[in-house]
Amino acid sequence: MRRFILAVFLLPAINFAQDSITPTYRPKVGVVLSGGGAKGYAHIGALKKIEEAGIKIDYIGGTSMGAIVGGLYAAGYSPDELEKIIKQLDLTSLIINEKNRKEIPYFEKYNSEKYILELPFNNFKLTIPQAISNGQGPLDMLTYLFRHVHDITDFKDLPIPFVCIATNIVTGEEKIFKSGYLPQIVLASGAYPSMIKPVKIGDDLYIDGGVLNNFPVKEVKDMGADIIIGVDLQDPLKTADELTSATDVMMQIVKFNMEKKSEEQRKLVDLMIVPKMDGYNVTSFGDIDPILKTGTEAATLQFEALQNIAKLQGNLNNERKSLDLKEYILVKNVNINGNSTFNKNYIEGKLKIKSPQLASFEEIQQGINRLYSSGNFSKIEYKLMDNDVKDYNLDLVITENPVKQKLRFGLHYDDFFKTSLLLNFTAKNLIFKNSTLSTDFVVGDHIRYNMNYFVDNGYYPSVGIRSRMYRFKKEVDLRDLSTEEHPDLGELNYTFNDFINQFYIQSTIKEKYALGFGLEHQYIELFTKNISNVSNFPYSADNRGNYWKAYTYIGADNRNNPNFASRGFKFYSSLKYIFDSNVKNFDKIYELQADLEANFHINNFVSYRFTANFGTFFNGNNTDPQKFIVGGYVRQRFLNYTKFYGLPFASVIGDNKLIIGSELQFKILKNHYAGVFANLANVEDRLEHIQLLDYKYLGFGANYGYDSPLGPLNFIWSFSPHTNKGLFNLSLGYWF
Repeated sequence: MRRFILAVFLLPAINFAQDSITPTYRPKVGVVLSGGGAKGYAHIGALKKIEEAGIKIDYIGGTSMGAIVGGLYAAGYSPDELEKIIKQLDLTSLIINEKNRKEIPYFEKYNSEKYILELPFNNFKLTIPQAISNGQGPLDMLTYLFRHVHDITDFKDLPIPFVCIATNIVTGEEKIFKSGYLPQIVLASGAYPSMIKPVKIGDDLYIDGGVLNNFPVKEVKDMGADIIIGVDLQDPLKTADELTSATDVMMQIVKFNMEKKSEEQRKLVDLMIVPKMDGYNVTSFGDIDPILKTGTEAATLQFEALQNIAKLQGNLNNERKSLDLKEYILVKNVNINGNSTFNKNYIEGKLKIKSPQLASFEEIQQGINRLYSSGNFSKIEYKLMDNDVKDYNLDLVITENPVKQKLRFGLHYDDFFKTSLLLNFTAKNLIFKNSTLSTDFVVGDHIRYNMNYFVDNGYYPSVGIRSRMYRFKKEVDLRDLSTEEHPDLGELNYTFNDFINQFYIQSTIKEKYALGFGLEHQYIELFTKNISNVSNFPYSADNRGNYWKAYTYIGADNRNNPNFASRGFKFYSSLKYIFDSNVKNFDKIYELQADLEANFHINNFVSYRFTANFGTFFNGNNTDPQKFIVGGYVRQRFLNYTKFYGLPFASVIGDNKLIIGSELQFKILKNHYAGVFANLANVEDRLEHIQLLDYKYLGFGANYGYDSPLGPLNFIWSFSPHTNKGLFNLSLGYWF
């Protein structure tokens, strides 16, 4: 220490001729980066100036965000590369790590996007999450960034030797990490309590090292550093006037030990860089540029002293080798550890990597996302181990989700079903492995249920059974649609009962397309008591009957938002063979339907939506309950119903339908949307009468929507020249 201090003061008076003096001993320089959450961006600015001064960093260490930045620097990233990385990342989204809807299995999309409250259970005991995030998002990001050093387990073998600190949450002791799996270790050091779930390493659980040692100077010095440069982002203890809330008091108590330890560590620092952090805190993730600038400015104030340290080192060449960051690797083997309930076929089916396979890191990450998005795993770690023969082993360590049961709730109102409360019970691995049981019970103005039991077999065909019931009464106003053929149409008080039971076998293509076939039993009741007033309407007074069907289908949904999509498409098509019924004069008949929704992103504020619905019956005479029903605004599948803006519910029926729709959607504020739309339709009893350009029905209008935490809110006004009336529709909450 004394030798360094003397040299720092003497060096300005010494005139170094280029290459004329070479120190007999080159001091080793260590850099220490404190924790600080988003304030850690300042470390990158400081590292830039340290390199610019000509200093070669021999050791680096840190805690929390200091460990993340220090670990990446130790792995070979330059400060410029680190700046580019953080500007490309949305750290808030990474921490929250909402499941990527694009990667959520088709079955999960169909069954899970309708609840506003979820209570997880394990063996019927209520569980409470340990943190906002389980850490999967940050772990995925770190695993990708550290992909070139997965096989380095001793941190002294990194391009720059590295050390970091974490806290054992069980023993309350600090842990000095000099070895291990680097992405996992760095995540543990930065696992901020209540924000990121404790990280399991071996048999121990670790959280943010800043709880006990937020500035690991001695630990870097013990590695062999002669000169310590510290970058300290820590706030001092608050004064009495600044302690204005209970939160302030609690944080002050937490910081007592932290500040005491940091003060001891500061005494070991030879050159301190202290960025001005006024106005920034641990969650200021959106202030990248100004925080970076504070680090650069603080290091600039110490630039002359930094240059003196570089001279003591002999002004070494600081050029580093460029990183060998492969994007494609040959995966020779996939090794899976930690699974007990879910077998290898299921996991590999979600991963979509069948070794040996040439795979990109993007494909690997997408596979990890699919596994996580299934909801069956709370953590998936992966590492790539070089076999020294230009191929790799992909090692997976998975943590199965301990939550096996859920109670979920939904709430909805619309002017058709009125008020509805949804109660759902979901259970995983009931009877069979890889299975999901989802049971919806809806109480309110119209009672109904929907039960689905599905066994997901990954690569192999999956099996499911489904049962659902819709029961409701509706007044169908046909007075505005009276024609010469049906001059006496009035208001019909209809009762609709639709019971369906299905058995199906389903496979998926790239987790986006569901392809299947099965058997279906449908029981329909459709009747009105005032049919005598409109005896010439095609529906008879009473339609009741059982129908047996064989069917096949294909479906896909990769929209970015199920309620107000701006990208992606939804497609569903089915072919049904109705081969038996107890209805009089029944004919065997085929039914073909296809529904499409395509969303096109124009810019950040405008998107375009195209919809098309086609249906037809052929090879027989159809019965009234199987006909296509058109009109009204209901986003549900029951009977053969299709919504149509501008017409009242069920005001048009027929054996063939073709409906085309267009909408411009405007994002006016965050989660607020407005739209203008138009749709046209042909509904006929004969297919040859369906003409695309010669439409029979027209409707148009405007809507306002809000994507609220309680589900979508939609206010829709529509108009049709056929009724010469405007219709107002309101729906609040998720449809179910």
